[in-house]
Formats: sequence, structure tokens, C-alpha cells
Amino acid sequence: MVYLDGRKVIFRGLSGSDEGMEWDGIIAMRYGKWANGIVEWIEGDTAFVSSVFSWNLDKAYARCVWLKAQGYHVRCGGQTVAMNPDVFAEFDTSGEVNAIHHHNPDAVYTSRGCIRKCSFCLVPKLEGKLCELSDWEVKPIICDNNLLATSQAHFDKVIGRLLDKQITGIDFNQGLDARILTDHHAEQFARLPKDTIIRLAWDNIKTEPLYLQAFDKLIAAGVNPKQIRTYVLIGYKDTPEDARYRLEKVVSLGALPNPMRYQPLDAVKKNSFIDENWTEQLLSDYMRYWSKLRYFGGFSFDDYKNLRHLKTDNQPVLPGL
Repeated sequence: MVYLDGRKVIFRGLSGSDEGMEWDGIIAMRYGKWANGIVEWIEGDTAFVSSVFSWNLDKAYARCVWLKAQGYHVRCGGQTVAMNPDVFAEFDTSGEVNAIHHHNPDAVYTSRGCIRKCSFCLVPKLEGKLCELSDWEVKPIICDNNLLATSQAHFDKVIGRLLDKQITGIDFNQGLDARILTDHHAEQFARLPKDTIIRLAWDNIKTEPLYLQAFDKLIAAGVNPKQIRTYVLIGYKDTPEDARYRLEKVVSLGALPNPMRYQPLDAVKKNSFIDENWTEQLLSDYMRYWSKLRYFGGFSFDDYKNLRHLKTDNQPVLPGL
């Protein structure tokens, strides 16, 4: 318990199960069973290693070396390998391996690639142009990089198969391109179970009109704003004021933001990049507060900054600090 400007503030702990966590009656879904960025598996005499993040370079290479020493033919891939082909030259990096279900057994792709060429994203280099898959296993976590850029026939097939299989806990996980969300998309999303999570992406303040238009279409179609999450890119050619505006705008719409700190594509250490308009403290504050917004209730970001240095019994006053 702590007092701030005469107000008594009580922070209660989390209680939960494998299905979800509860904070004062608000259910926060646990978004899948994601691995920590590196997965490996054996098929016959071949060992597979898939590494998502560039900062896992040393760990991924070490696993490949060890598996090769055990006598396995080693095939490796993922962002780590794509950004460091020379490092992994002694291993088999040919072809594409479907590793997504090893990273999360509930995840699937229905398409690969993207129509965009965003400078902060590796997808164009790693996957190339947009390509619709003819078939896929129906699972709740959809990881397409730009599902809304697929044909209407493909999009409708994705929604139809989810409905036919009566899938619940659906999560459009990779950030839907709000710039091209149509009324038809919104109406189809509204047909899905009410526990579906629809994640939009808002990377730049300049696209605000298109983001708001997409949000309004979803609400008009019958989607509950509590179903909508928004990835907000921060620390990349923006300012703290710009980022805060976008984050607070999402909250004002009744939805939850998900701040995404920019990581250079070739970063060898996570969170090592600091844009000229930011400081490490500001980036940390933004990530900690806005990522845990559901826990803070009526606390403002300014309240959070005032409280984060206070401790009781050598323990942080605020969760996650």
C-alpha cells in the first residue's frame, strides 16, 4: 500500500490458471505457449534449429555446433540465420522448414510474405512477396504477416475454417494492416467468437486517419473494443510525445495498446538501440507501463513515473518494476 497525493493506492497480486489471469475481475488472456526464440527438434538423422531473434546468434550457433558434433545433419533457419548467413555457412540453410508449430503448437500460417517493404521489418527479405497457402492446419493463433492483403476468397476461407472447426481463443497475432481493412473484413471478424483477439498495427502517426477508420469499421460491425489490441511501434523515427499520443489514443477508444520497442534487424543484443529522441529510461518506462496497463487501473503514466522509484520492504511498489 502506498499514498500518492492523498490517495490510498492498493496493488493486489495476480491469481490465475493456465487459461488466463485475473486482475480485479479483468481477464487477461495468456497468448499461447511461445518458446523463448530458439527451438530444435530431431527427424531421423537430421536436427533442425529455428531461431527467431538476431540477438540469439551465439546461442543458435552453439546449438548447431553441438548437434553437428552428435552426428546429426543440421538444418537451421529463421531471422538469426537469415541475417548471418556466413556464420551458419557450415550448416544446411537450404529450403524452407515449417517451424511455427515448434515455436507454438497453437500457431499457424495461412499465407507468407507481405505486400509492404517497411524498413523496420525483416519479412520482405526473409519471406518475399505475399503468397497464399493452399492448405493449413486450423489452429487459433494466426501468424500471417499481412492477412488482410490476401484475396477475399482466401480471407473468407480462413474465417470459414475457423468457424467450421468451432475454434475459440482465436488470436490474429501479427498485427493486421489497418490501412487496408475493409467493411467486409470487419463483418467477417464480427462472426467469430467473442473471445477472439484482433490485433491492429499503428506504426506511424501519419497513418492515424486510416487506423481510426479501421477501428470504427470493426466497432460498426459489432466487434467489442475490448477484443481489439494495437501494436504501437515506439523508438523508431518518432518522439516520446508522438508515441504517447498513439498509446493514449488507443486507450481512449476503449482498447488496449501493446507497445513494441524497435529492435534493429541485425541487433546482437536486445534493447541496445536508443533513438536520438529517446533515453533508455523513457523506453523502459513506456514499455513497462503500457505493456501492463490492465494492471494499473486509473493510474496515469505520470503517476507511474512518480511511483516507480518508491519501494516497501525493498520490493517494488508497482508490479513488474
